[in-house]
Amino acid sequence: MTDLNSIYAAEIADKPKFPPPTGNLYCEIAVIGGGFTGMIAALTLAENGHDVALVEADVIGSGGSGRNGGHVCQGWPNDFHHISRQLPADEAQLIWDAGMRAVDLLRQRVQRHKIDCDLRFGYLHAALHGRQMQELLAMRNEWQAKGYDHLTALDNRDSLAGHIGTNAYVGALHDANSGHIQPLKYLYGLARAASAAGARIYEHAGVTALDATPNTARHSASNKGTGNKGTGTKALSLANGQKITAKFVLLCGNAYLQNIGTRKMTSRLAPVTSSVLATTPLSDNLISHILPHRAAVADCNTALNYYRIDADSRMIFGGRASYTNVSLGNVERDLKQRMVDVFPELGESETAAVWSGRIGITVNRIPHFGTAGDGVFFVQGFSGHGVALTGLAGTILANHIMGQSRLFSILSKLCHLPFPGGFLQTPALALGMSWYKMRDYLRL
Repeated sequence: MTDLNSIYAAEIADKPKFPPPTGNLYCEIAVIGGGFTGMIAALTLAENGHDVALVEADVIGSGGSGRNGGHVCQGWPNDFHHISRQLPADEAQLIWDAGMRAVDLLRQRVQRHKIDCDLRFGYLHAALHGRQMQELLAMRNEWQAKGYDHLTALDNRDSLAGHIGTNAYVGALHDANSGHIQPLKYLYGLARAASAAGARIYEHAGVTALDATPNTARHSASNKGTGNKGTGTKALSLANGQKITAKFVLLCGNAYLQNIGTRKMTSRLAPVTSSVLATTPLSDNLISHILPHRAAVADCNTALNYYRIDADSRMIFGGRASYTNVSLGNVERDLKQRMVDVFPELGESETAAVWSGRIGITVNRIPHFGTAGDGVFFVQGFSGHGVALTGLAGTILANHIMGQSRLFSILSKLCHLPFPGGFLQTPALALGMSWYKMRDYLRL
């Protein structure tokens, strides 16, 4: 998609621009996808002296990384037992610790590269009924037992009232180490840093085919440009007929790699379309009533609402996930109704923009790491939890190539089931999600 009609893109005047490739490319490491995962992998590798070429099918920020709700969430996107029960205790601890470093890594990148991206901390996990509040309290107890001390339980409406002005919730969990960000500003900052570190970044460079079969002839050709040694190289075909030859390939396109991902990847990833509405700026008086500390908020439903007040005092309200990836009905009207259900005071607010983006989910909501051929590595399926975790994932991929971490090898051992249904995968997913939505509606 070339239409960057999000409110984020409209407010940025100095967008970085990168050329399309003008001929065949040779590199040590090719990165496919210019979102958070690919850009941070390219940045990490380039900073460590590696020859990296990153290709983006459209323009930087046109995918989910540049169009999401901007929530910076701590930890993994599902209960940790989905990971820990599959691993020895020492490996499970390593993965837990890595997940808990994701937000700190983001904070460090923002500071080191001086990225002006409106980073703000404070997050509410909001419970709509008693069962959800009990689940949040169990989460707090588990995290505290593992040493995470940033969670505060707001377990009744009185304690909640100081943080959010609504009768929609019975309580919440406040996380002082999660928050929100202007995601496109962050991505552009990463792109500038990666380019300055020596990564070659190309836009309008869609990959149509990947040949991961080792080829010593290609290997000899690529070594002329990079000086690397290895057992063989990979060939990437671009839409304009050009080729990229590389020793390693990182597949970082998440839900946008359906045409070149292997069956192992595509069967275990479901692309989901999520939409976001931005209001015009709200008054300080109104904001002080509905979200006095300007924390980001997400409720606990399966098909959740998530929202925040941005640096320009606009409500950024997301939700309405489409599991069929078909636009049904009036997105603006539906999002506005969801928002007003939480904050009736916003009934008269005006809409500045509405946009959509594609995310990828896995069956267990845990990111899927793996290999797709000799020297070809991927990660996918951040399940709506990706602003911080994608950065961790890009770092893990880069460190794996550099031989500096066990995390990729551990995470790639996790079992990821394919989505049921074969060619009926999308209708089956939509039907399954309907059951969960009904369960949330009935508060079971």
